[in-house]
Amino acid sequence: MKNIGKNIGLKTKITGLLGVVFLALLAVDIIWTYNSQQSATESVLVEESRMLVTEMDAVWAFVSINQDTINYSFDGTYEYKGLHCAIAGKSVAALFSRNSDYNIRFTMIEPRNIHNSPDEYENSALQAFLSNPDTLEYYSFSEQDGQSVFRYVSAMKVTEDCTGCHGKPAGEIDPTGYPKEGWNVGDLAGAVSVIVPTELYFSNMQNTIVNSVLFFFIIMLCMTMVIYLVLTRLITAPLSRLRRTFARVSDGSLASKSGTLLDKGHPLYQSREINDLFSQFESMASSLASLYSNLESQVEERTDRLSEANEELERQRRHVEEINDRLKQENRYKSDFLAIVSHELRTPLTSILAFTELMEENVPRDNERAHKQLAEIDKNGQILLEMVDNVLETARIQAGSEQLNIELVDFHDVVGMVEASGQSLALKKSISLNTRVDADIPLIHSDWEKLRRILVNLVSNAIKFTDPGGHVDVTVSLGERGNTVEIVVQDDGIGIAADRQKLIFERFAQENMSTVRRYGGSGLGLSLVKDLAEMLGGSVRVASKPGVGSTFTVALPLERKVEL
Repeated sequence: MKNIGKNIGLKTKITGLLGVVFLALLAVDIIWTYNSQQSATESVLVEESRMLVTEMDAVWAFVSINQDTINYSFDGTYEYKGLHCAIAGKSVAALFSRNSDYNIRFTMIEPRNIHNSPDEYENSALQAFLSNPDTLEYYSFSEQDGQSVFRYVSAMKVTEDCTGCHGKPAGEIDPTGYPKEGWNVGDLAGAVSVIVPTELYFSNMQNTIVNSVLFFFIIMLCMTMVIYLVLTRLITAPLSRLRRTFARVSDGSLASKSGTLLDKGHPLYQSREINDLFSQFESMASSLASLYSNLESQVEERTDRLSEANEELERQRRHVEEINDRLKQENRYKSDFLAIVSHELRTPLTSILAFTELMEENVPRDNERAHKQLAEIDKNGQILLEMVDNVLETARIQAGSEQLNIELVDFHDVVGMVEASGQSLALKKSISLNTRVDADIPLIHSDWEKLRRILVNLVSNAIKFTDPGGHVDVTVSLGERGNTVEIVVQDDGIGIAADRQKLIFERFAQENMSTVRRYGGSGLGLSLVKDLAEMLGGSVRVASKPGVGSTFTVALPLERKVEL
Protein backbone atom coordinates (compact mmCIF):
# COMPACT_ATOMS: atom_id res chain seq x y z
CA MET A 1 0.00 0.00 0.00
CA LYS A 2 2.87 2.41 0.78
CA ASN A 3 4.48 1.81 -2.62
CA ILE A 4 1.14 2.29 -4.39
CA GLY A 5 0.63 5.62 -2.62
CA LYS A 6 4.13 6.79 -3.62
CA ASN A 7 3.46 6.06 -7.31
CA ILE A 8 0.27 8.16 -7.46
CA GLY A 9 0.74 11.70 -8.76
CA LEU A 10 -0.13 14.86 -6.85
CA LYS A 11 -2.82 15.87 -9.37
CA THR A 12 -4.42 12.44 -9.20
CA LYS A 13 -4.45 12.49 -5.39
CA ILE A 14 -5.95 16.00 -5.17
CA THR A 15 -8.47 15.29 -7.94
CA GLY A 16 -9.44 12.00 -6.32
CA LEU A 17 -9.86 13.72 -2.96
CA LEU A 18 -12.00 16.43 -4.57
CA GLY A 19 -14.03 13.72 -6.30
CA VAL A 20 -14.74 12.02 -2.98
CA VAL A 21 -15.70 15.36 -1.42
CA PHE A 22 -17.94 16.21 -4.38
CA LEU A 23 -19.65 12.80 -4.21
CA ALA A 24 -20.29 13.34 -0.51
CA LEU A 25 -21.70 16.80 -1.26
CA LEU A 26 -23.81 15.30 -4.05
CA ALA A 27 -25.26 12.73 -1.66
CA VAL A 28 -26.02 15.47 0.86
CA ASP A 29 -27.65 17.55 -1.90
CA ILE A 30 -29.81 14.60 -3.00
CA ILE A 31 -30.99 13.95 0.55
CA TRP A 32 -31.61 17.62 1.23
CA THR A 33 -33.44 18.17 -2.09
CA TYR A 34 -35.58 15.06 -1.58
CA ASN A 35 -36.58 16.09 1.94
CA SER A 36 -37.28 19.68 0.95
CA GLN A 37 -39.32 18.62 -2.12
CA GLN A 38 -41.27 16.09 -0.07
CA SER A 39 -41.97 18.72 2.57
CA ALA A 40 -43.07 21.19 -0.10
CA THR A 41 -45.29 18.58 -1.77
CA GLU A 42 -46.83 17.70 1.58
CA SER A 43 -47.52 21.40 2.25
CA VAL A 44 -49.25 21.77 -1.14
CA LEU A 45 -51.37 18.66 -0.56
CA VAL A 46 -52.34 19.81 2.93
CA GLU A 47 -53.44 23.19 1.59
CA GLU A 48 -55.48 21.57 -1.21
CA SER A 49 -57.09 19.16 1.24
CA ARG A 50 -57.93 22.00 3.59
CA MET A 51 -59.53 23.90 0.70
CA LEU A 52 -61.66 20.88 -0.24
CA VAL A 53 -62.75 20.37 3.37
CA THR A 54 -63.57 24.09 3.65
CA GLU A 55 -65.75 23.87 0.53
CA MET A 56 -67.49 20.78 1.90
CA ASP A 57 -68.06 22.56 5.21
CA ALA A 58 -69.54 25.47 3.26
CA VAL A 59 -72.02 23.13 1.49
CA TRP A 60 -72.85 21.51 4.84
CA ALA A 61 -73.39 24.90 6.51
CA PHE A 62 -75.45 26.24 3.58
CA VAL A 63 -77.93 23.36 3.71
CA SER A 64 -78.08 23.54 7.51
CA ILE A 65 -78.81 27.29 7.47
CA ASN A 66 -81.49 26.94 4.78
CA GLN A 67 -83.12 23.85 6.32
CA ASP A 68 -86.30 25.75 7.25
CA THR A 69 -86.55 27.32 3.79
CA ILE A 70 -86.32 23.86 2.25
CA ASN A 71 -88.91 22.19 4.52
CA TYR A 72 -91.51 25.03 4.84
CA SER A 73 -93.79 26.00 1.94
CA PHE A 74 -94.50 29.60 0.94
CA ASP A 75 -97.72 29.58 3.01
CA GLY A 76 -95.83 28.51 6.19
CA THR A 77 -96.76 24.81 6.10
CA TYR A 78 -93.97 22.42 7.32
CA GLU A 79 -93.29 19.61 4.89
CA TYR A 80 -90.05 17.61 5.35
CA LYS A 81 -88.42 17.23 1.93
CA GLY A 82 -85.84 14.59 2.98
CA LEU A 83 -82.97 16.93 2.18
CA HIS A 84 -80.68 17.73 5.10
CA CYS A 85 -77.05 18.79 5.58
CA ALA A 86 -75.65 15.27 5.86
CA ILE A 87 -77.38 14.12 2.66
CA ALA A 88 -76.24 17.25 0.82
CA GLY A 89 -72.62 16.94 2.01
CA LYS A 90 -72.35 13.25 1.18
CA SER A 91 -73.95 13.74 -2.22
CA VAL A 92 -71.67 16.61 -3.18
CA ALA A 93 -68.62 14.60 -1.99
CA ALA A 94 -69.73 11.57 -4.02
CA LEU A 95 -70.30 13.66 -7.15
CA PHE A 96 -66.88 15.35 -6.70
CA SER A 97 -65.10 12.02 -6.18
CA ARG A 98 -66.82 10.46 -9.20
CA ASN A 99 -65.70 13.24 -11.55
CA SER A 100 -62.04 13.43 -10.28
CA ASP A 101 -59.17 11.33 -8.95
CA TYR A 102 -59.83 12.70 -5.46
CA ASN A 103 -61.92 10.81 -2.92
CA ILE A 104 -63.95 12.80 -0.34
CA ARG A 105 -66.33 11.29 2.17
CA PHE A 106 -67.82 11.69 5.64
CA THR A 107 -67.07 9.19 8.42
CA MET A 108 -67.71 8.78 12.13
CA ILE A 109 -67.08 6.19 14.84
CA GLU A 110 -70.75 5.04 15.13
CA PRO A 111 -72.30 6.02 11.81
CA ARG A 112 -76.05 5.89 11.07
CA ASN A 113 -75.14 4.55 7.63
CA ILE A 114 -72.78 1.57 7.43
CA HIS A 115 -71.17 3.12 4.32
CA ASN A 116 -69.83 5.87 6.56
CA SER A 117 -67.83 3.44 8.74
CA PRO A 118 -64.18 4.49 9.07
CA ASP A 119 -61.31 2.47 7.64
CA GLU A 120 -58.13 1.78 9.62
CA TYR A 121 -56.49 5.13 8.84
CA GLU A 122 -59.69 7.11 9.52
CA ASN A 123 -60.23 5.24 12.77
CA SER A 124 -56.72 6.22 13.90
CA ALA A 125 -57.51 9.84 13.07
CA LEU A 126 -60.84 9.75 14.96
CA GLN A 127 -59.12 8.23 18.00
CA ALA A 128 -56.51 11.02 17.86
CA PHE A 129 -59.30 13.63 17.77
CA LEU A 130 -61.01 12.03 20.77
CA SER A 131 -57.79 11.77 22.83
CA ASN A 132 -56.87 15.40 22.16
CA PRO A 133 -59.78 17.77 21.43
CA ASP A 134 -57.32 20.42 20.22
CA THR A 135 -56.27 18.18 17.31
CA LEU A 136 -58.34 19.18 14.27
CA GLU A 137 -56.51 17.46 11.39
CA TYR A 138 -54.59 14.25 10.74
CA TYR A 139 -52.58 13.62 7.56
CA SER A 140 -49.65 11.71 6.03
CA PHE A 141 -48.53 9.83 2.93
CA SER A 142 -49.92 6.29 2.76
CA GLU A 143 -50.52 3.30 0.49
CA GLN A 144 -53.93 2.38 -0.99
CA ASP A 145 -54.51 -0.38 -3.52
CA GLY A 146 -50.76 -0.53 -4.18
CA GLN A 147 -50.52 3.16 -5.02
CA SER A 148 -49.09 6.06 -3.06
CA VAL A 149 -51.76 8.51 -1.84
CA PHE A 150 -52.03 11.42 0.55
CA ARG A 151 -54.55 10.96 3.35
CA TYR A 152 -56.12 13.97 5.07
CA VAL A 153 -58.77 13.74 7.79
CA SER A 154 -60.40 16.88 9.27
CA ALA A 155 -62.42 16.81 12.47
CA MET A 156 -66.08 17.97 12.43
CA LYS A 157 -67.42 19.51 15.64
CA VAL A 158 -71.12 19.58 16.72
CA THR A 159 -72.71 23.05 16.18
CA GLU A 160 -75.99 24.47 17.32
CA ASP A 161 -77.55 23.50 13.96
CA CYS A 162 -76.54 19.87 14.52
CA THR A 163 -78.43 19.48 17.82
CA GLY A 164 -81.80 19.41 16.06
CA CYS A 165 -81.06 15.94 14.69
CA HIS A 166 -78.23 14.76 16.93
CA GLY A 167 -78.75 16.55 20.26
CA LYS A 168 -80.77 15.69 23.36
CA PRO A 169 -82.70 13.90 24.53
CA ALA A 170 -80.75 10.84 23.38
CA GLY A 171 -82.92 8.20 21.72
CA GLU A 172 -85.65 10.59 20.57
CA ILE A 173 -86.50 10.13 16.90
CA ASP A 174 -85.33 13.08 14.83
CA PRO A 175 -86.99 14.36 11.64
CA THR A 176 -84.92 11.95 9.50
CA GLY A 177 -86.29 8.95 11.39
CA TYR A 178 -83.10 8.12 13.36
CA PRO A 179 -82.77 8.23 17.19
CA LYS A 180 -80.78 11.19 18.43
CA GLU A 181 -77.25 10.61 19.78
CA GLY A 182 -77.51 13.16 22.62
CA TRP A 183 -74.49 15.23 21.45
CA ASN A 184 -73.54 18.58 22.93
CA VAL A 185 -72.17 21.57 21.08
CA GLY A 186 -68.40 21.10 20.61
CA ASP A 187 -68.46 17.27 20.65
CA LEU A 188 -66.79 15.31 17.85
CA ALA A 189 -69.46 14.70 15.21
CA GLY A 190 -67.20 12.87 12.77
CA ALA A 191 -64.61 13.74 10.17
CA VAL A 192 -64.21 14.60 6.51
CA SER A 193 -61.72 12.21 4.85
CA VAL A 194 -59.84 13.28 1.73
CA ILE A 195 -57.69 10.90 -0.38
CA VAL A 196 -55.44 12.58 -2.96
CA PRO A 197 -53.41 10.54 -5.51
CA THR A 198 -49.71 11.54 -5.38
CA GLU A 199 -48.43 10.08 -8.62
CA LEU A 200 -48.37 13.43 -10.41
CA TYR A 201 -46.85 15.21 -7.42
CA PHE A 202 -44.15 12.60 -6.94
CA SER A 203 -43.39 12.62 -10.65
CA ASN A 204 -42.87 16.39 -10.53
CA MET A 205 -40.79 16.01 -7.35
CA GLN A 206 -38.62 13.36 -9.01
CA ASN A 207 -38.07 15.55 -12.07
CA THR A 208 -37.09 18.45 -9.81
CA ILE A 209 -34.61 16.29 -7.88
CA VAL A 210 -33.07 14.89 -11.08
CA ASN A 211 -32.67 18.36 -12.57
CA SER A 212 -31.15 19.68 -9.35
CA VAL A 213 -28.70 16.78 -9.06
CA LEU A 214 -27.76 17.03 -12.73
CA PHE A 215 -27.12 20.75 -12.38
CA PHE A 216 -25.05 20.19 -9.23
CA PHE A 217 -23.08 17.40 -10.93
CA ILE A 218 -22.29 19.60 -13.94
CA ILE A 219 -21.12 22.40 -11.64
CA MET A 220 -18.90 20.00 -9.67
CA LEU A 221 -17.48 18.51 -12.88
CA CYS A 222 -16.62 21.96 -14.20
CA MET A 223 -14.99 22.89 -10.88
CA THR A 224 -12.96 19.67 -10.92
CA MET A 225 -11.71 20.37 -14.43
CA VAL A 226 -10.79 23.93 -13.50
CA ILE A 227 -8.93 22.77 -10.38
CA TYR A 228 -7.16 20.06 -12.39
CA LEU A 229 -5.98 22.63 -14.96
CA VAL A 230 -4.92 25.05 -12.20
CA LEU A 231 -2.94 22.31 -10.43
CA THR A 232 -1.29 21.36 -13.71
CA ARG A 233 -0.30 24.90 -14.63
CA LEU A 234 0.59 26.34 -11.21
CA ILE A 235 1.96 23.36 -9.27
CA THR A 236 2.69 20.11 -11.10
CA ALA A 237 4.23 21.69 -14.22
CA PRO A 238 6.71 23.83 -12.20
CA LEU A 239 7.48 20.82 -9.98
CA SER A 240 8.15 18.72 -13.09
CA ARG A 241 10.59 21.36 -14.32
CA LEU A 242 12.19 21.41 -10.89
CA ARG A 243 12.47 17.59 -10.97
CA ARG A 244 14.20 17.73 -14.36
CA THR A 245 16.61 20.27 -12.90
CA PHE A 246 17.30 17.94 -9.98
CA ALA A 247 18.12 15.22 -12.50
CA ARG A 248 20.63 17.52 -14.21
CA VAL A 249 22.19 18.38 -10.83
CA SER A 250 22.49 14.71 -9.93
CA ASP A 251 24.24 14.14 -13.27
CA GLY A 252 26.75 16.86 -12.40
CA SER A 253 25.32 19.62 -14.65
CA LEU A 254 25.09 22.50 -12.19
CA ALA A 255 24.54 25.21 -14.83
CA SER A 256 22.73 25.45 -18.14
CA LYS A 257 24.00 27.07 -21.30
CA SER A 258 21.96 30.19 -20.59
CA GLY A 259 23.46 30.50 -17.15
CA THR A 260 20.32 29.58 -15.23
CA LEU A 261 19.34 26.19 -13.92
CA LEU A 262 15.56 26.53 -13.96
CA ASP A 263 13.01 27.17 -16.70
CA LYS A 264 10.27 29.03 -14.81
CA GLY A 265 7.78 28.79 -17.66
CA HIS A 266 5.27 31.37 -18.88
CA PRO A 267 4.91 34.40 -16.53
CA LEU A 268 1.10 33.97 -16.53
CA TYR A 269 1.41 30.63 -14.75
CA GLN A 270 4.07 31.68 -12.25
CA SER A 271 3.37 32.34 -8.55
CA ARG A 272 5.29 34.01 -5.77
CA GLU A 273 5.69 30.80 -3.76
CA ILE A 274 7.01 28.78 -6.72
CA ASN A 275 9.36 31.59 -7.77
CA ASP A 276 10.71 31.81 -4.20
CA LEU A 277 11.27 28.06 -4.22
CA PHE A 278 13.10 28.24 -7.56
CA SER A 279 15.22 31.15 -6.34
CA GLN A 280 16.21 29.26 -3.19
CA PHE A 281 17.04 26.20 -5.28
CA GLU A 282 19.22 28.25 -7.63
CA SER A 283 21.00 29.71 -4.61
CA MET A 284 21.53 26.23 -3.19
CA ALA A 285 22.76 24.94 -6.56
CA SER A 286 25.21 27.83 -6.81
CA SER A 287 26.50 27.03 -3.33
CA LEU A 288 26.85 23.39 -4.34
CA ALA A 289 28.76 24.36 -7.46
CA SER A 290 31.09 26.45 -5.34
CA LEU A 291 31.55 23.58 -2.91
CA TYR A 292 32.17 21.08 -5.69
CA SER A 293 34.80 23.35 -7.23
CA ASN A 294 37.04 23.28 -4.14
CA LEU A 295 35.88 19.96 -2.67
CA GLU A 296 38.91 18.08 -3.95
CA SER A 297 41.34 20.49 -2.37
CA GLN A 298 39.40 20.41 0.90
CA VAL A 299 39.38 16.60 0.87
CA GLU A 300 43.13 16.53 0.30
CA GLU A 301 43.74 19.08 3.04
CA ARG A 302 41.55 17.22 5.53
CA THR A 303 43.15 13.91 4.56
CA ASP A 304 46.52 15.37 5.47
CA ARG A 305 45.11 16.62 8.76
CA LEU A 306 43.63 13.19 9.44
CA SER A 307 46.98 11.53 8.76
CA GLU A 308 48.69 13.91 11.14
CA ALA A 309 46.01 13.22 13.75
CA ASN A 310 46.47 9.45 13.30
CA GLU A 311 50.22 9.79 13.69
CA GLU A 312 49.72 11.83 16.86
CA LEU A 313 47.30 9.21 18.21
CA GLU A 314 49.81 6.48 17.43
CA ARG A 315 52.54 8.38 19.30
CA GLN A 316 50.21 8.84 22.27
CA ARG A 317 49.25 5.14 22.16
CA ARG A 318 52.92 4.11 22.27
CA HIS A 319 53.49 6.56 25.11
CA VAL A 320 50.55 5.08 27.07
CA GLU A 321 51.88 1.57 26.47
CA GLU A 322 55.29 2.60 27.80
CA ILE A 323 53.67 4.13 30.89
CA ASN A 324 51.58 0.98 31.40
CA ASP A 325 54.68 -1.20 31.13
CA ARG A 326 56.46 0.95 33.71
CA LEU A 327 53.45 0.82 36.00
CA LYS A 328 53.27 -2.96 35.69
CA GLN A 329 56.96 -3.23 36.43
CA GLU A 330 56.70 -0.88 39.40
CA ASN A 331 53.69 -2.78 40.69
CA ARG A 332 55.65 -6.02 40.36
CA TYR A 333 58.57 -4.44 42.25
CA LYS A 334 56.14 -3.30 44.95
CA SER A 335 54.58 -6.77 45.26
CA ASP A 336 57.99 -8.43 45.34
CA PHE A 337 59.17 -5.96 47.96
CA LEU A 338 56.10 -6.56 50.13
CA ALA A 339 56.46 -10.32 49.77
CA ILE A 340 60.14 -10.24 50.69
CA VAL A 341 59.62 -7.88 53.61
CA SER A 342 56.60 -9.81 54.88
CA HIS A 343 58.44 -13.11 54.64
CA GLU A 344 61.46 -11.71 56.44
CA LEU A 345 59.17 -10.29 59.14
CA ARG A 346 57.19 -13.50 59.57
CA THR A 347 60.18 -15.67 60.61
CA PRO A 348 61.34 -13.58 63.59
CA LEU A 349 57.72 -12.80 64.50
CA THR A 350 56.92 -16.51 64.75
CA SER A 351 59.91 -16.97 67.03
CA ILE A 352 58.79 -14.09 69.25
CA LEU A 353 55.32 -15.63 69.64
CA ALA A 354 56.83 -19.06 70.42
CA PHE A 355 59.18 -17.67 73.08
CA THR A 356 56.34 -15.59 74.53
CA GLU A 357 54.29 -18.74 74.95
CA LEU A 358 57.24 -20.53 76.61
CA MET A 359 57.81 -17.61 78.94
CA GLU A 360 54.13 -17.55 79.91
CA GLU A 361 54.32 -21.22 80.85
CA ASN A 362 57.38 -20.62 83.09
CA VAL A 363 56.07 -17.49 84.84
CA PRO A 364 54.44 -18.23 88.21
CA ARG A 365 50.68 -18.01 88.20
CA ASP A 366 50.58 -15.48 90.99
CA ASN A 367 52.59 -12.98 88.92
CA GLU A 368 49.58 -11.32 87.28
CA ARG A 369 51.56 -8.36 86.02
CA ALA A 370 53.95 -10.58 84.04
CA HIS A 371 51.09 -12.69 82.64
CA LYS A 372 49.25 -9.52 81.59
CA GLN A 373 52.36 -8.15 79.82
CA LEU A 374 53.00 -11.47 78.10
CA ALA A 375 49.33 -11.64 77.02
CA GLU A 376 49.64 -8.14 75.55
CA ILE A 377 52.80 -9.21 73.67
CA ASP A 378 51.02 -12.32 72.36
CA LYS A 379 47.93 -10.35 71.31
CA ASN A 380 49.89 -7.74 69.39
CA GLY A 381 52.15 -10.42 67.94
CA GLN A 382 49.11 -12.34 66.66
CA ILE A 383 47.76 -9.11 65.14
CA LEU A 384 51.09 -8.41 63.50
CA LEU A 385 51.33 -12.01 62.26
CA GLU A 386 47.84 -11.72 60.78
CA MET A 387 48.83 -8.47 59.07
CA VAL A 388 51.98 -10.08 57.65
CA ASP A 389 50.00 -13.09 56.37
CA ASN A 390 47.43 -10.79 54.77
CA VAL A 391 50.16 -8.71 53.14
CA LEU A 392 51.79 -11.85 51.77
CA GLU A 393 48.49 -13.18 50.41
CA THR A 394 47.57 -9.81 48.89
CA ALA A 395 50.97 -9.45 47.26
CA ARG A 396 50.70 -12.89 45.70
CA ILE A 397 47.20 -12.13 44.35
CA GLN A 398 48.30 -8.77 42.89
CA ALA A 399 51.36 -10.37 41.34
CA GLY A 400 49.20 -13.09 39.79
CA SER A 401 51.23 -15.82 41.42
CA GLU A 402 48.44 -17.08 43.66
CA GLN A 403 47.17 -20.43 42.35
CA LEU A 404 44.08 -22.48 43.18
CA ASN A 405 44.47 -25.96 44.58
CA ILE A 406 41.11 -27.59 43.78
CA GLU A 407 40.08 -30.62 45.83
CA LEU A 408 37.04 -32.09 47.55
CA VAL A 409 36.31 -29.94 50.57
CA ASP A 410 34.24 -30.88 53.61
CA PHE A 411 32.93 -27.73 55.32
CA HIS A 412 32.75 -29.53 58.65
CA ASP A 413 36.57 -29.85 58.60
CA VAL A 414 37.15 -26.22 57.59
CA VAL A 415 34.74 -24.82 60.18
CA GLY A 416 36.09 -27.15 62.87
CA MET A 417 39.69 -26.05 62.33
CA VAL A 418 38.75 -22.35 62.31
CA GLU A 419 36.67 -22.84 65.46
CA ALA A 420 39.62 -24.53 67.23
CA SER A 421 42.05 -21.73 66.32
CA GLY A 422 39.62 -18.91 67.11
CA GLN A 423 38.20 -20.34 70.33
CA SER A 424 41.23 -19.36 72.42
CA LEU A 425 41.06 -15.74 71.21
CA ALA A 426 37.30 -15.71 71.87
CA LEU A 427 37.76 -17.11 75.40
CA LYS A 428 40.36 -14.46 76.21
CA LYS A 429 37.72 -11.77 75.37
CA SER A 430 34.89 -13.74 77.04
CA ILE A 431 33.09 -13.99 73.66
CA SER A 432 30.82 -16.91 72.79
CA LEU A 433 31.92 -18.48 69.45
CA ASN A 434 29.26 -20.82 67.97
CA THR A 435 29.39 -22.77 64.68
CA ARG A 436 26.83 -24.76 62.71
CA VAL A 437 27.07 -26.61 59.39
CA ASP A 438 23.73 -27.79 57.98
CA ALA A 439 23.41 -31.53 57.38
CA ASP A 440 22.52 -31.08 53.70
CA ILE A 441 25.80 -29.35 52.80
CA PRO A 442 27.56 -31.60 50.26
CA LEU A 443 31.25 -31.95 49.49
CA ILE A 444 32.32 -29.36 46.91
CA HIS A 445 35.31 -28.89 44.65
CA SER A 446 37.18 -25.86 45.94
CA ASP A 447 40.45 -24.68 47.50
CA TRP A 448 40.59 -25.83 51.13
CA GLU A 449 43.25 -23.31 52.20
CA LYS A 450 41.48 -20.37 50.50
CA LEU A 451 38.23 -21.25 52.29
CA ARG A 452 40.10 -21.48 55.60
CA ARG A 453 41.68 -18.05 55.01
CA ILE A 454 38.27 -16.53 54.23
CA LEU A 455 36.71 -17.97 57.36
CA VAL A 456 39.72 -17.14 59.59
CA ASN A 457 39.66 -13.50 58.50
CA LEU A 458 35.90 -13.14 58.98
CA VAL A 459 35.94 -14.85 62.42
CA SER A 460 39.01 -12.99 63.70
CA ASN A 461 37.50 -9.72 62.43
CA ALA A 462 34.21 -10.48 64.22
CA ILE A 463 36.00 -11.34 67.50
CA LYS A 464 38.22 -8.26 67.19
CA PHE A 465 35.28 -5.84 66.87
CA THR A 466 33.00 -7.52 69.43
CA ASP A 467 33.13 -6.38 73.04
CA PRO A 468 33.54 -8.89 75.90
CA GLY A 469 30.35 -10.84 76.59
CA GLY A 470 29.28 -10.74 72.94
CA HIS A 471 28.49 -13.51 70.49
CA VAL A 472 29.97 -14.62 67.17
CA ASP A 473 27.95 -17.17 65.16
CA VAL A 474 29.23 -19.07 62.10
CA THR A 475 26.63 -20.79 59.89
CA VAL A 476 27.10 -22.75 56.66
CA SER A 477 23.88 -23.44 54.68
CA LEU A 478 22.50 -23.73 51.16
CA GLY A 479 21.35 -20.58 49.38
CA GLU A 480 17.71 -19.86 48.60
CA ARG A 481 17.94 -21.33 45.06
CA GLY A 482 19.96 -24.35 46.21
CA ASN A 483 22.87 -23.74 43.81
CA THR A 484 25.20 -21.95 46.26
CA VAL A 485 26.74 -22.51 49.68
CA GLU A 486 26.50 -19.49 51.99
CA ILE A 487 29.04 -18.94 54.80
CA VAL A 488 27.47 -16.48 57.27
CA VAL A 489 29.50 -14.89 60.09
CA GLN A 490 27.31 -12.84 62.42
CA ASP A 491 28.34 -10.78 65.45
CA ASP A 492 26.79 -8.27 67.84
CA GLY A 493 29.80 -5.97 67.81
CA ILE A 494 30.24 -2.28 67.03
CA GLY A 495 28.66 -2.47 63.54
CA ILE A 496 29.44 -0.42 60.43
CA ALA A 497 27.76 2.78 59.22
CA ALA A 498 25.86 2.48 55.92
CA ASP A 499 28.03 5.05 54.12
CA ARG A 500 31.20 3.13 55.06
CA GLN A 501 30.10 -0.39 54.11
CA LYS A 502 31.37 -0.11 50.51
CA LEU A 503 34.81 1.04 51.68
CA ILE A 504 35.60 -1.83 54.06
CA PHE A 505 36.41 -4.17 51.15
CA GLU A 506 39.07 -1.76 49.84
CA ARG A 507 42.73 -2.40 50.72
CA PHE A 508 44.08 -0.62 53.79
CA ALA A 509 40.62 0.80 54.61
CA GLN A 510 38.77 0.64 57.94
CA GLU A 511 35.62 2.31 59.18
CA ASN A 512 37.50 5.23 60.82
CA MET A 513 40.80 6.07 62.55
CA SER A 514 39.33 5.61 66.02
CA THR A 515 38.71 1.98 65.10
CA VAL A 516 42.35 1.60 64.07
CA ARG A 517 43.58 3.07 67.35
CA ARG A 518 41.23 0.97 69.49
CA TYR A 519 41.24 -2.39 67.70
CA GLY A 520 44.33 -2.27 65.48
CA GLY A 521 44.61 -3.99 62.10
CA SER A 522 45.88 -3.15 58.63
CA GLY A 523 42.59 -3.04 56.74
CA LEU A 524 43.64 -5.91 54.47
CA GLY A 525 41.47 -8.68 55.97
CA LEU A 526 38.17 -7.92 54.28
CA SER A 527 39.78 -6.95 50.96
CA LEU A 528 41.55 -10.33 51.04
CA VAL A 529 38.21 -12.07 51.76
CA LYS A 530 36.71 -10.34 48.71
CA ASP A 531 39.68 -11.29 46.45
CA LEU A 532 39.67 -14.93 47.59
CA ALA A 533 35.89 -15.26 47.24
CA GLU A 534 36.04 -13.91 43.68
CA MET A 535 38.92 -16.30 42.87
CA LEU A 536 36.61 -19.16 43.93
CA GLY A 537 33.81 -17.82 41.70
CA GLY A 538 31.78 -16.39 44.59
CA SER A 539 30.98 -13.05 46.20
CA VAL A 540 30.77 -11.39 49.62
CA ARG A 541 28.24 -8.96 51.01
CA VAL A 542 27.63 -7.26 54.36
CA ALA A 543 24.59 -6.14 56.34
CA SER A 544 25.36 -4.02 59.38
CA LYS A 545 23.98 -1.45 61.76
CA PRO A 546 26.09 0.62 64.17
CA GLY A 547 25.75 -0.59 67.76
CA VAL A 548 23.80 -3.70 66.72
CA GLY A 549 26.31 -5.84 64.86
CA SER A 550 27.34 -7.07 61.42
CA THR A 551 26.55 -10.04 59.20
CA PHE A 552 29.04 -11.07 56.49
CA THR A 553 27.83 -13.56 53.85
CA VAL A 554 30.14 -15.35 51.41
CA ALA A 555 28.25 -17.13 48.59
CA LEU A 556 30.14 -19.87 46.73
CA PRO A 557 28.86 -21.97 43.79
CA LEU A 558 28.18 -25.64 44.42
CA GLU A 559 29.43 -26.63 40.98
CA ARG A 560 32.08 -24.61 39.20
CA LYS A 561 34.58 -25.47 36.55
CA VAL A 562 37.93 -24.13 37.67
CA GLU A 563 41.03 -23.96 35.47
CA LEU A 564 43.96 -25.28 37.47
